[in-house]
Amino acid sequence: MNLSEPTTDIRVLHLDGSPVHYRLAGPADGPVVVLTHGLSLDQHAYDAQVPALVAAGYRVLTWDLRGHGRSQPIGDGISVEGAARDLLALLDAVGAERAVLVGQSFGGMIVQECATRHPDRVAGLAVIGSPALGDRPNAVMRALQRLRIGMIRFWPDALLRRVFAAMVTRDPEVRAYVAAATAQVSRAAFLAVSAAAMDGHLRAEAAPTHRRPVLLVQGDREERPVARAMARWAAADPAARHVILPGGHLVNQESPESTNEVIIGFLGSVCHQIPVAEGDRHPGADEA
Repeated sequence: MNLSEPTTDIRVLHLDGSPVHYRLAGPADGPVVVLTHGLSLDQHAYDAQVPALVAAGYRVLTWDLRGHGRSQPIGDGISVEGAARDLLALLDAVGAERAVLVGQSFGGMIVQECATRHPDRVAGLAVIGSPALGDRPNAVMRALQRLRIGMIRFWPDALLRRVFAAMVTRDPEVRAYVAAATAQVSRAAFLAVSAAAMDGHLRAEAAPTHRRPVLLVQGDREERPVARAMARWAAADPAARHVILPGGHLVNQESPESTNEVIIGFLGSVCHQIPVAEGDRHPGADEA
């Protein structure tokens, strides 16, 4: 995965102190699909998905969450709710009345939040390796997660990033990408996003039923708490499609062809509901 490719098609939307970088690919008249990456990564997390989606006729928007990739500095901070607002601003910027939202891990929380707060803007959700918002772990797991977040604040920076890369994937090529992407994120931003992800996972209130098509994708080596949470989500929503593919937490990178097939199949079932985007420019957006 190449983090230094030409940036001629990168655009910037200035939001609350952060220059949020995003990219559009695919036919201007295609249904809009937004891909949101996870903690410490960037839009290149979906490099294996974008060409396949574009070839299938979709207008694909990828972006760097604030504090990630080129979206530096982090600005007014990051939270699940704030990132969902950023995502909505991107939809406005490209003139997308409705879109299908795809999110991995922390990105999965963000797209759920966006669908909950703005259901009229979301035609469907594809969530990769992320629990349902409001599905809290038990008291012991909550205590352990809080302890882990507290402890990593005292870890040496190099150790923190090395352990993170080792935790999220076994694949050497994907691990190299994670290390390179994480190196772009400041220590302060990494800790802030880690805390935001924990807050999203531990929130007390349950998210309402999204009342729209949902695709749940996970790896067969997904962390046990996340895997169990996704199984509970699938059991609670008979309309949700739950797919388990070979891989771990970053299954879309570890099994890209299978992931692409599943996502494209899902999009084919929901994208007839999406009107064509009205335009891809917005006051406040500019070229990088």
